[in-house]
Amino acid sequence: MSTAQTYVDIYTKLGYLFYSVAAADGSVRDSELEELKRLVKEKWLPLEGSRDEFGTDAAHYIGMSFDYASTNGMSSADAFARFKSAFPELREHFDPGLRKMTLNTASAIADAYARTNKSELTALAQIRLLFEA
Repeated sequence: MSTAQTYVDIYTKLGYLFYSVAAADGSVRDSELEELKRLVKEKWLPLEGSRDEFGTDAAHYIGMSFDYASTNGMSSADAFARFKSAFPELREHFDPGLRKMTLNTASAIADAYARTNKSELTALAQIRLLFEA
């Protein structure tokens, strides 16, 4: 698998992970989506320069898979399961910096609407447990 394809896979699965946090309380708020878009633009796009075969920066796949999950009414649990099932294969790419950025993004999404609620705290805890396993 090429480096670009690896990043497309990572970012696609991160989109599902971030959706799982936003949808943890049963609905995705506009403020959560706007926070994701802001963070992709400010943090994820500058991270590295991988592009897909069409020249699209691979980090855009975060938003694409988030939108796909939202449009298709995916449950938070199903979205998290997509990330969790792919994580063993991608684990080696999740160095401490990428894990921290992932957790920071997930926390910011959870905080974007009326602060983090119990469902979102549970979702964040699941991510930490997965990273620590």
